[in-house]
Amino acid sequence: MVDMEFTTRPIVMGTHGMVTSTHYLASEAGHHALKRGGNVVDAGATTRFCLPVLKPPLAGVAGEAPILLYWADEERVLAVNGQGPAPGAATIDWFKEHGYPLIPEDGFLPAVVPGAFDAWLTLLEEYGTFSLGEVMEPAIRLAGEGFPVYPALRRAVERCAERFKAEWPVSAEIYLPGGEVPRVGFILRNPDWARTFEKVAEAERREGRWGRSAGLDAARDYFYRGPIARAIIDYMQTFKCRDVYGGEHHGLLTLEDLAGYRARIEEPVTANYRGYDVYKCGPWTQGPVLLQQLNLLEGFDLAAMGHNTVEYLHTWVECAKLAFADREQYYADPDFVDVPLERLLSKEYAEERRKLVDPDAASMELRPGGAPLIRLKEVKEKGWFEGDTVHLEAVDGVGNMLSATPSGAWIPTSPLIPGLGFCMGTRAQMFHLDPDHVERLEPGKKPSTT
Repeated sequence: MVDMEFTTRPIVMGTHGMVTSTHYLASEAGHHALKRGGNVVDAGATTRFCLPVLKPPLAGVAGEAPILLYWADEERVLAVNGQGPAPGAATIDWFKEHGYPLIPEDGFLPAVVPGAFDAWLTLLEEYGTFSLGEVMEPAIRLAGEGFPVYPALRRAVERCAERFKAEWPVSAEIYLPGGEVPRVGFILRNPDWARTFEKVAEAERREGRWGRSAGLDAARDYFYRGPIARAIIDYMQTFKCRDVYGGEHHGLLTLEDLAGYRARIEEPVTANYRGYDVYKCGPWTQGPVLLQQLNLLEGFDLAAMGHNTVEYLHTWVECAKLAFADREQYYADPDFVDVPLERLLSKEYAEERRKLVDPDAASMELRPGGAPLIRLKEVKEKGWFEGDTVHLEAVDGVGNMLSATPSGAWIPTSPLIPGLGFCMGTRAQMFHLDPDHVERLEPGKKPSTT
């Protein structure tokens, strides 16, 4: 029996709420929002706006945001679809005509409409109590006054330093102060980011006299239809950005693409695992993969196998392979594709698929249900960027809970927009250029998040 009293970390408990994230200063800001009387959405949004400042290699303000919220009063879980769509000009034919075997992972071509900003505005409007200015204030302060460079940030900037100096001077100006990789402990500032979102907050305050929604709409317009949108498109249409394939191109996004975007609140998908209801965002993410894995694992006596034994890990991995094969075959933007989630998440389907798990051998094939084996193509081109993402969790004193995985708009993959302090996302790299693939590129389609 493991002594559960022994731990090398304290058991953190509280009564007023809790916030955790990928950086302690972001978590501190979110917790302070709770102490000031904010609810879980106020705290989550506060934390989220700090993370792009503190973790720019992992997530940016122009990225995407899958969000789950449990609202205690309604005893309801809801999802926020914060994934922006592909530009109207982005087509398979365009990429093939320009000689691309895949959509590149960097530069302007894989940019989609920034979904995260409106996702948090939408959630704040429906369930928050703070103004956007109050939510963004800690992030604006961190960007303007600076924060200490930590080892992982230094390493990430060091890997990008040559490209910043040679190709992306605006990125170099912020992240290579004095032309050098900042040392650990150096106070790094991003004054452009601070000024940009001070102006967003000012737009909200100016129109906020007509009501909270009017203020948030003004902030939304400033970002998607006003000065920020114009700065993004002006730069993408005047600066040719080189990508991993050596191509140099302007972006495909237009002002119309940005102006037409709105995030939305929708129903999550769910499965019951041994008496627990588990919720994930829809098949525009890979979230349902976890639910499929749980359905498969439910039929095995994992406790009898022993935690992390060979048998346990083999079973877990083989179930994961089956679930991810279905993702590759069936998951895509449900506005464009009829994803058979009811079948994929049924217990009967899991029972059928579970028979494919061989306890004595590892499968080396991609075996989606009800479809031929997927033959994987070897891709010789290797990307230069290996990244990750950020995550945040928050709970408030009345039992509301929020979980979000902001991602995209990483500084190693796209140059900072002059005067804005942030870069664009590259999530369109998830699309396929095979017209028969469920995740094929189509104008206005949302790419899958990971």
